[in-house]
Amino acid sequence: MYDVRDIVALARHASTSSTYKPALLKALVRIIRQSPSVEISLERIGAEFVRLYWVQTVVFHLRQAPTLEREPEVVGEIRRVADIHSVRVLADLPRVARGALEREMVRIIQINVLELFHRRLPPTTEALFHWKRGWPSIFLSADAVAFITANASVLEAIANLWWARKLEKMNMLAPLVIEKVERNGAERASLTKFLKLLRQLDGPHCFYCDRDLGSGASVHVDHVIPWSFLLSDPLWDLVLACAPCNIAKSDSLPRPEFLDRLVVTGTRRAQVTLPVGFASPILERGEIDRYYNAALSVQWPSGWFPSSHG
Repeated sequence: MYDVRDIVALARHASTSSTYKPALLKALVRIIRQSPSVEISLERIGAEFVRLYWVQTVVFHLRQAPTLEREPEVVGEIRRVADIHSVRVLADLPRVARGALEREMVRIIQINVLELFHRRLPPTTEALFHWKRGWPSIFLSADAVAFITANASVLEAIANLWWARKLEKMNMLAPLVIEKVERNGAERASLTKFLKLLRQLDGPHCFYCDRDLGSGASVHVDHVIPWSFLLSDPLWDLVLACAPCNIAKSDSLPRPEFLDRLVVTGTRRAQVTLPVGFASPILERGEIDRYYNAALSVQWPSGWFPSSHG
């Protein structure tokens, strides 16, 4: 009755105007993986929409439309709430605000998500779920639940690829779009292993404000071009920073003059034989500019400069 090829066909022929369809497919797969049921409340779907779109919008700054003015309502609402509460990690959002955001997702998906999901579904294929306006839940047949359960990994991969193909058109210069869509958040490897090497290479001072990072100071390793844009830890992009600068900069791009400083730092490092496992190409200013301008092209937060701090 259900066939993975029909879901592929639905993705192939779906409208390119919104990412709601792949988001809904991914949400259903994740919910049924956690607790297979023929009834899924809209509240659960709304909560999953918040999780999915939060990662892409707040963590990775992936645009979901050609311009911010045309972005889906879901994205605009998540961006607004994140800005109001000045949080990047969803778990840090106050519970009351998160609950209100999830209820707003429930409102939105009833307007233009649930009813449109099956549009262009092959005529020989039964709908994955049924819903009518006013219903607090969607309903699936036992066969649909069994199909999603048995093919969960494949269906989530289809949703990710479907979603990423849409986003690549709107984030043409952003690297690793598919990996960002697949990720659940900003989990990454520890940078502690770079601390000793960077002290030896660059000396004990903050890259941004020149504060002395001698004994007793809290020392951080920072990505000049944010990790959430690159999704990697190349040595050319890593610098030592004091805690106030690293925390204040967060995942913003610094002002362009710091790119000049990064080039000088890289040139100096190139004169040193690096330990095994730390080798990294030294980028010239033009190459660094390409990453910087690519981030700007997707309206990445920019222009950060350290304020005075004692």
